[in-house]
Formats: sequence, C-alpha cells, structure tokens
Amino acid sequence: MVSIKHFIATGSAAGLLLLPLPAMGQNVHISRLYEQVLENIEYTKPGFYLDSFGVVRLNEGGTTRIELDVPTNTAVEIMGDCDEDCIDLDLGIYNAAGKLLGEDRYDDYYPIVSFVSEDDGRLTLELDLVDCDAAYCYTAYSVFVEGTE
Repeated sequence: MVSIKHFIATGSAAGLLLLPLPAMGQNVHISRLYEQVLENIEYTKPGFYLDSFGVVRLNEGGTTRIELDVPTNTAVEIMGDCDEDCIDLDLGIYNAAGKLLGEDRYDDYYPIVSFVSEDDGRLTLELDLVDCDAAYCYTAYSVFVEGTE
C-alpha cells in the first residue's frame, strides 16, 4: 500500500511538471484571487459576513453576468477583484427587472458596490473587464450581507 501511495505522489508530481507553463501560471492567479476574497472579510463593513463568492475568467473588453440570490431588504456589499494583469475592472448590480441598484465604474481594478436588496433578493452582477495587460484576466467577486450567518 505504501508503494502505491508513493507511485501516485510521484506520478502526480511528474504530471505537474509536464503541464504547460501558462496553465500553471493561471492556477497561481486563481489561488491569489481566493486569498484576496478571504482578505476582503477584513475590509468589509462591521456586521457583514461573506455570503458567496466566485472566480471568472474574462477576455479583455469582455463582460459576464452572474445571477445571485441574497436575503431580501438587506444591506449588501459586493467587492470585485482581479489578477495582477488587470488594470480596470467595473461592477454593476441589477435587480430582477434590470434596474441598476449600484455600480462602480472607476478606473481601477477593485470595484465596490453597496446597496439594499429588494423584495425578491434576486440580483444580476455584471463584471466588465475594461483593461488587462494580457489576453484575459481572472476576476473574482465577494458578496457580503449584513446580519448573522
């Protein structure tokens, strides 16, 4: 049994060495974004907790829309993050009917939008990768909700 574990570990290590460098480099970007999401817990408003988060790969100039449910009639803060190739990431938050609830379109890579959710709690989060030093960047979002878990 010990030799099988050694073989698997050796095979796994050898497999990692055979991965193309861009794939390995992008995995580092994703790991760093998860670390940033966890760091955001320290920067959110007092009394808020992390409700959800995610990581999305976007091409420069690309947009993604993510549908989320949050508690109704509750203060919410959503933070965006981007990898080190990112120059400008924007964030817009829309209700279920498409009404803009808040946005951060500043020329930076760390958008933050605070708002109060509405009666149904359904949101669409829109991330726009305005500028990136690479063909694509990894972006993340963190959703913080006021109250107790």
